[in-house]
Amino acid sequence: MKKSIYFDVLIVYNEKFSSSSSNNAIENKTPFSDKFDNESYNIVYGHFLEVCEKFKLKVAFTTSADIVGMGLCKSFWSYKNKKWSKNNSLCSSKLIFDKFAPTNKGIASRRDLLFSSKKIKPFNEAGLFNLFFDKQETYNELSKYSIPTISLEENNLESINNACSALAELTSQHPHAKDFSSDIVMKDEFGAGGENVYKFKSKQFKEILAITLKNSKVSFIIQPFVKFDQGFSYHNAPATTDIRFVYLSGKIVQSYIRIAKNGDFRCNEHLGGALTYLPLEEIPQKLVAKANIISKILNDKSSLYALDFVISNNGNVYLLEGNSMPGLDWNMSLKDNEIKAKKLIELVVKEMIKRTKTKVTHRLIKPIKKIKFDKIISSIEELKAPVRPLIFS
Repeated sequence: MKKSIYFDVLIVYNEKFSSSSSNNAIENKTPFSDKFDNESYNIVYGHFLEVCEKFKLKVAFTTSADIVGMGLCKSFWSYKNKKWSKNNSLCSSKLIFDKFAPTNKGIASRRDLLFSSKKIKPFNEAGLFNLFFDKQETYNELSKYSIPTISLEENNLESINNACSALAELTSQHPHAKDFSSDIVMKDEFGAGGENVYKFKSKQFKEILAITLKNSKVSFIIQPFVKFDQGFSYHNAPATTDIRFVYLSGKIVQSYIRIAKNGDFRCNEHLGGALTYLPLEEIPQKLVAKANIISKILNDKSSLYALDFVISNNGNVYLLEGNSMPGLDWNMSLKDNEIKAKKLIELVVKEMIKRTKTKVTHRLIKPIKKIKFDKIISSIEELKAPVRPLIFS
């Protein structure tokens, strides 16, 4: 085997949303294309590599499709003078900035190969993927802080009826049961970005069944709808809002809110939510305290991750979900968001520098569990095109 080019860090991105440098297609001139509506990521990761170069950190961009060995990939992208360039040489590193999850058997196998040596370290702990990627797993481990959650086991009326009855019982036993309405929210168990999220009135079992049959390869969970349109106020105006804390090395490094557009309960920015960065002192301290309690439970002193919360109309705090791979992108039309996102990238790069200069030890973690790959693949495929939720009222 030819000798590889060694880098301080390899950024390894999900092959579902980025192109390998080894792809010789004429249109394949940059890592990201309009195929997944993420061309702006070329700017984001181009800037990432520029910051690395500024701090004299040797870094390359590659994909999960390129993995061929322990810390080894078959090709990579470089970024110089505002232009992306291909290089089909082998590349390697002992530190991997992993921006991909084992969402099918092939990627899972390649991930195992990439980290098959203890000398190869991921930037993010693999255990967080288990916890956050599966929303039912998140609830199981953090039920004290989370919204009651039940998985739908089968696509038939009996199963849906049983699941809704179980959810009603679980909700009724909650110490703050009045925080929840009778409405039911159904989500993709492995989904992201607010896609495949539906809201129903209670006992609309046939409507729930229709959606599950239409999306037969998707695993769904159901939750009671939290009344949270009055729980958080921005500029003295209450609004449907979620609050995100971004953690790096066990500490909050950024915080922001996302306010849903009128008539929607989802706060995701690409679905119309308005993202605004806020300093911690402008966020209710009970919320900051709850986030830090969960962070201590996670006991993760190395990863970059995010915790999302909502505050009920009665003032109670709930973990909405965790994200073990929060994005580094920004709204290209908002200068302040660009500044904050670039600041986060710089913090990540500085952490990379620390790890390349010191021996990093990771706590023992459970191996990534076997997951429903056919269901997850369907979830990933759904992200290729925007899917608007059906809201039954």
